[in-house]
Amino acid sequence: MVLKYLNADELFKVAMNIENQGIQFYQKACENARIEASKDIFKFLSEEEKRHYAIFKEMDSEIKQIKFRPEELDEEISLYLRSLVDSGIFESILPKTEWQNVTDKQALNIGIHVEKTSILFYSGIKEITLESSSITALDKIIAEEKSHLIKLTTMWKDII
Repeated sequence: MVLKYLNADELFKVAMNIENQGIQFYQKACENARIEASKDIFKFLSEEEKRHYAIFKEMDSEIKQIKFRPEELDEEISLYLRSLVDSGIFESILPKTEWQNVTDKQALNIGIHVEKTSILFYSGIKEITLESSSITALDKIIAEEKSHLIKLTTMWKDII
């Protein structure tokens, strides 16, 4: 086992789960949105999550080729990643049963929180991998998540 608290097999499955929940959440937020600009951003983010899911699925299928730093260097990062996984991402903020009632502003707040958490999670994965192709893909996804965060915070400011 490469990681003490979060094993290598889990890393990309967790990432895929985050993206899959994002697809579902943003689709529901788009359906519920009352402001046209909100609908547009939620639709865009849902498509982005689908694309990220596909990237992580490909990385997961290549897991045997990905090299991670030695375990003794990973304990702190591993604990941190495990805490992000255990706390959940979308459903820890708002239970899935309540997504159908989410307002534009609530969805933006949740999106902002999730994008920040995703950036931290993917940055944590990047810190423990030695595989250059994975680092390149993670850098791209982190940059995209940051751009999503900017879009969400800008829109949030516009509707308060």
